[in-house]
Amino acid sequence: MISAIDSSVLFDIIKGTPEAEPSLQALTAAAQRGVTCVSAPVVAELGRYFGKTGQLQEFFVDAGIVYSEISFDSALTASMLMHEYAMNRGSKSRMAADFLIGAHAMLQADCLITRDNGFFRDYFKGLKIINPVA
Repeated sequence: MISAIDSSVLFDIIKGTPEAEPSLQALTAAAQRGVTCVSAPVVAELGRYFGKTGQLQEFFVDAGIVYSEISFDSALTASMLMHEYAMNRGSKSRMAADFLIGAHAMLQADCLITRDNGFFRDYFKGLKIINPVA
């Protein structure tokens, strides 16, 4: 099983939030079931918390998380869902990163571990969501 990881879960662990323990437990359980991965937007969002690129890579290696490229189909799906979102909401308050993370998980993984389950459930129909604190 391939579990994609949203930055919200990794922020918990890095920043030591009250949700850090259940987030860590969810990652551990996912690693026991198979592969845990992140895509480019997650790397970009997390990078600022590490002094050097090597430190972020080391964090991923230590956590057993692999990097997964976003496919063309995932990127195209993200763009279509962004358009749908803009048409439904009338604003563009969600960033492209959210749509790329969701589309990557939907097309290239079996589930997404995130604390932002409402948005992903609304726009990524059929994507299995694992919320560590739900």
